[in-house]
Amino acid sequence: MTTSQRSVTEPVDAVFAWFREMHEKHPVHHDDTYGWQLFRHADITRVLTDPTTFSSDTVRLYNDPQPDFDLFLMGNLVTSDAPHHKKLRRAISGAFTPRAVAGLAGRIERTMAELLDAVSGKDGFDLIGEVAYPLPILVVAEMLGLPAEDVPMYRGWGDALGALDAATVPPEVMAEEIVPALREMNAYILEHVRRRRENPGDDVITMLTRATIDDAPLRDGDLIGLIGLTLFAGHAASMALLGNAVLTFDRHPEAFAALRADRTLLPNAVEELTRLYPPFARLVRVTTAETELCGRKIGKGELVTLWSGAANRDPRRFPDPDRFDLHRDTSGHIAFGLGAHFCLGAPLARLQARIALDALFDRFESITVDHAAGVEFEDPMQIICPRRLPVRVSG
Repeated sequence: MTTSQRSVTEPVDAVFAWFREMHEKHPVHHDDTYGWQLFRHADITRVLTDPTTFSSDTVRLYNDPQPDFDLFLMGNLVTSDAPHHKKLRRAISGAFTPRAVAGLAGRIERTMAELLDAVSGKDGFDLIGEVAYPLPILVVAEMLGLPAEDVPMYRGWGDALGALDAATVPPEVMAEEIVPALREMNAYILEHVRRRRENPGDDVITMLTRATIDDAPLRDGDLIGLIGLTLFAGHAASMALLGNAVLTFDRHPEAFAALRADRTLLPNAVEELTRLYPPFARLVRVTTAETELCGRKIGKGELVTLWSGAANRDPRRFPDPDRFDLHRDTSGHIAFGLGAHFCLGAPLARLQARIALDALFDRFESITVDHAAGVEFEDPMQIICPRRLPVRVSG
């Protein structure tokens, strides 16, 4: 399946079928959209563990200056390299320590209970719109110190950030769709930063206003990038995990029954779901020098796309990789990245998924996907997640 043949309306399974084909026939592939592409687990982990040769600063491939975009990128962990990446990560890491994440459990449980109470008495609802999207965005917004009533506007900004890849987004899309959303988000974040400087609170934005890099306060761009990334990346993984879990249980009712009977299986189930359906299908890097990948010579300044979704289904690393196995050894999956750029929010995403699934099991005796009502998916080239997931429930 070529790039031109893929579209957002295709089932996600078509992307996985393409991964299987590329594993066997074209493990190193090049096209004009994604540059050099890798699919096998060993090749991708090699790139992820060599940040000197493979930079995360893919913005260097984008030559059209955009002040609003550039401001956000100043604090964007995803597109930064050492040493600035390490300094940014240290500034925000206090919000994601094991103790800090564990302390959010009660807040997650209360929010989940409120969302389920809101659909109580219904025999069907959209799991994404009613539960899987609002749960993590409400938790993360509260953690940051942003008002819950503003949550509806966050989804539009999130859609823009989800499509944000300076190396592959057409210039007209960047200028007409992404940059205006970033401009609104940047102004919104800076207004809340100003308020916290005047009236500090017990939240992450206040913590960041007090943080320093090289003994100097964080710049506006640093704050925008860190807060914006926390808000949107922080909710996307949890939303995807919950939506993909219910889809998987609909296909495997025996797994649903096994988990209801033995909740100790939940942590490994979440890891297996993350392996099979990583929220983000790809990572991108750019070469800083001439190098070689699987016998192919790659020039300096070349885009390299790492299909992490393919790596997690590589039969050389995971036997029978397309099978959902509650008891699988999932160690080595790279759904949350690897090395210096391993996702800071991974523990929070895992915790939210476990709590949410536990609550669904407690509340409903059965949960089935209402396919007749129309399941819709996000663009799997950006995020592997249903956008609309109608379900029928009982109990």
